[in-house]
Amino acid sequence: MSKTSVLRIQSSEGTKRLDFNSQDTYKSIYEKVMKFLEKPKLKHPFFQVAQIFSLSSLDDFTLYKEKNKQLPLGRTQNKTNLKHGDMIYLVPERANLFPTDTNSSLHVPTDIKSDTPTNGNSYASPKVGSFQINNLTKSSTNATDIREDDVDIQLDKLDGRIPRKRDPQLCHHNVHGKCLHCIPIEPYDEEFLKNRNPPIKHMSFRASIRKLQSSTAGERNTFASLENISCSIKEKCATGHAPWPKGVCTKCQPNPVTLMRQPYRHVDNIMFENGNMVNRFLNYWRSSGHQRIGFLYGRYEIYDGVPLGVRAVVSAIYEPPQETSRDSVKLILPDPHEALINDLARRLNIRRIGWIFTDLIPDESKSGGGPVLHHRGNVNSYFLSAQECITAGWFQNNHPNTCKYSPDGYFGSKFVTVVVTGDVSGQIHFEGYQVSNQCMALVKSKILFPTYDAPELGYVRETSSEQYVPDVYYKEKDSYNNEIMKIARPLPLEYLIIDVPTGFPSSDAQIQSTFNDDCQTIKTPFCVENRMQIGELQDMNALATYLQQFSKTGGAGVTTSSASQFKATDILSDIHLLRYLAVNDIISFSMDQLDPLLDSIRTHDLNGIETWMEGSDWQTIVQVLQSHGPNTPLGGGTRSSYMDYEEQHDLASSSSQWNCPRCTFLNIGSSRTCEICSCEKGS
Repeated sequence: MSKTSVLRIQSSEGTKRLDFNSQDTYKSIYEKVMKFLEKPKLKHPFFQVAQIFSLSSLDDFTLYKEKNKQLPLGRTQNKTNLKHGDMIYLVPERANLFPTDTNSSLHVPTDIKSDTPTNGNSYASPKVGSFQINNLTKSSTNATDIREDDVDIQLDKLDGRIPRKRDPQLCHHNVHGKCLHCIPIEPYDEEFLKNRNPPIKHMSFRASIRKLQSSTAGERNTFASLENISCSIKEKCATGHAPWPKGVCTKCQPNPVTLMRQPYRHVDNIMFENGNMVNRFLNYWRSSGHQRIGFLYGRYEIYDGVPLGVRAVVSAIYEPPQETSRDSVKLILPDPHEALINDLARRLNIRRIGWIFTDLIPDESKSGGGPVLHHRGNVNSYFLSAQECITAGWFQNNHPNTCKYSPDGYFGSKFVTVVVTGDVSGQIHFEGYQVSNQCMALVKSKILFPTYDAPELGYVRETSSEQYVPDVYYKEKDSYNNEIMKIARPLPLEYLIIDVPTGFPSSDAQIQSTFNDDCQTIKTPFCVENRMQIGELQDMNALATYLQQFSKTGGAGVTTSSASQFKATDILSDIHLLRYLAVNDIISFSMDQLDPLLDSIRTHDLNGIETWMEGSDWQTIVQVLQSHGPNTPLGGGTRSSYMDYEEQHDLASSSSQWNCPRCTFLNIGSSRTCEICSCEKGS
């Protein structure tokens, strides 16, 4: 009786073991592989994964003896010379040989969790880390079904390599030749990134993909992919044991995590189209002294400052419902108009790309030379607090980056975070950040928490009967300069934060703003939503006041470009006004009615906007406003007919407010000294 040996079979789906004996031929090996893959032996836990293959013929695959696939095993009747423990390599010969669902068991359904996105519509988000590793160029999901961002499609078409000029001292060839000193270098070249002025700390995400592709190009059987991290235990395990806390095994528990500084970033630069939109956002802090949160709407485009880089261009800031104070902000969720504002943005060819919040403290002592204190972003403080990192991770998980190179169909996020705070000189400064993919995984599994008294530290929760938590480590150097591993309790947040340069266009940059924020002749912009706390109310009276500045005669309804010095784009290209037209209770516009206007705004078509304003939809509002006269509020009476006494008092107070010359705080008219810095009025 021949002795039974074990043969290892490696493929893109992992490594399997197959029994054979010395009497087997090469053809019988092929038949055993096909039979083994068709009918799983459920008696042994290992063979429960076999049915992930779908092989119907011996011609569907080829077995190779060597890893470089130079010596295929023939389908002959000759006896094999294989030995116990040998490794052979299975390579598919047709497309779609392996199904897209690569879960480890046929009896365990793909773990899909339904998340609530910020656009108000529900969608299914695959659980992080539920797929096996695959070839980088052929993910387990069908790449043709994945629609990546336009900027990623454009970057994929670029060569990406950085050209270099001919060195007159080192290059001895002719003009058309190339040598080691002048050939183009790869976009991930460390020396090039380090020698740039200023140095580039993080390579772009697309450059990182090129680096992975170049490292696997030499070995065709190397299976690497962009696999998302999972810090959660599998809810159902193929081995059939009881769920946590009564049972756990190596197949269902997540791997330990060692925190590393992420070498790449998904967004390499953040730019606001103009400064006026930010001033409108900061006016809330100037008026109340309270902090504020806003969502950034814009687009992604190619950024030339980093090889294969991506820039987030901010076109507008939307302020959702929130509770504000001098030290904190609390979002009121869900936002009833979130789906509408996202639909408006989509029709204008922009989308939600990030969030912005203020952390400004007036400098009463003027120690920094500016109006605000420099209290974060230095050696003695922090860049982002733990609570801010967790919030950023939550937003990034809700806005994943579509990626065809990941088996999940997504990897990381392009969602950015902008902090408005004080710089070293005491001036208002903008800092951009993202959190790493590891931080996103910790937040998604709900195991990262802030500490009580140290905002610069986070804390990874411990395993309990309710939740299994993997070990999370980070590396640091001890007093002897030795690198040691430490448990992440507590955790320095520097391992999770990626800084992103943030700024505004230069004076010579030719950038056309999407909205009318850069129109210098508009004296009274339309009110911003959700600002009842400082007396800003979006109603028909505010609309009449806004439209009066565009009319020569002073009538609120005369708003065509022929009747004033303003263009039609200056009047209606305001995202806050467009939102009000769609949500007001008196004359609300449907999306079908607004579509021609939105198309004209998106393409900067002046004639199209004027044509829409001459139509019946807009003229209805014009007639309503004109019927009450330029100075008569809607409703035929006075404003007090639908405002209570407190609102009238707040409005009267806000009309006589004055800016402090020292800290720029907006004080009420009856106050003689600044509420913040005690500076006298008019000093």
